[in-house]
Amino acid sequence: MLSIKIKAGSLTNLTDARYFSAWEVEWLGFNLSTGEENTIAPLQVAAMREWVEGPKIVGEFSLSAKDDILQQVADLRLDAVQVGMFTDLATVMDLSYQLPVIKEIVVEKTTTTGDIEFMLTHFAPHVSYFLLNFDKGGFGWNDVQNGAILNASIVQDFCQRFPILLGIGIQASELPSMLEYLQPAGLHLLGGEEEKTGVKSFDDVDELFEQLSLVVGQK
Repeated sequence: MLSIKIKAGSLTNLTDARYFSAWEVEWLGFNLSTGEENTIAPLQVAAMREWVEGPKIVGEFSLSAKDDILQQVADLRLDAVQVGMFTDLATVMDLSYQLPVIKEIVVEKTTTTGDIEFMLTHFAPHVSYFLLNFDKGGFGWNDVQNGAILNASIVQDFCQRFPILLGIGIQASELPSMLEYLQPAGLHLLGGEEEKTGVKSFDDVDELFEQLSLVVGQK
């Protein structure tokens, strides 16, 4: 049993889906937006979900229209949706009447504390979780600690006040101390490409999961 909720995102292959399912993560996420990196065809998602059980299936959408999202929800029997940085409040509200919504907030070099605060407070009544995504900007826990992007106390404050899933690069050895300090609602881990069909190394992720299985307590 893991000590914190995990969302595995941008999955593109069954190897990843089965691996994360075996670790009993909370969500498996599939990028259903067209024309983006790590997108996956709806038919592939439908086929994969027949091979995994346990995690909730999340459709990840960036700027898709509400009707297109709801069509995929119906076709793929999605358990939740993740919407992008620029999805407007009206769309999020409409979706939230149908199923749980995760709202992504991408943290970049130009992102200010006020920018994030505004989005969190603006959308909080209508989402189940926020994905605070440092990965897309290329930032890790090290950058937060040394103040290169936001700072640790600011991120801690956000995690204490809002249901945050944290997407951030970190060494396995630093994971317990980061979780103890920030206490996020969960973590966001990324899938990746297979070396060849059915073959992939999970050494780095294994170390993270081993640490997670040892961490005591859950927010």
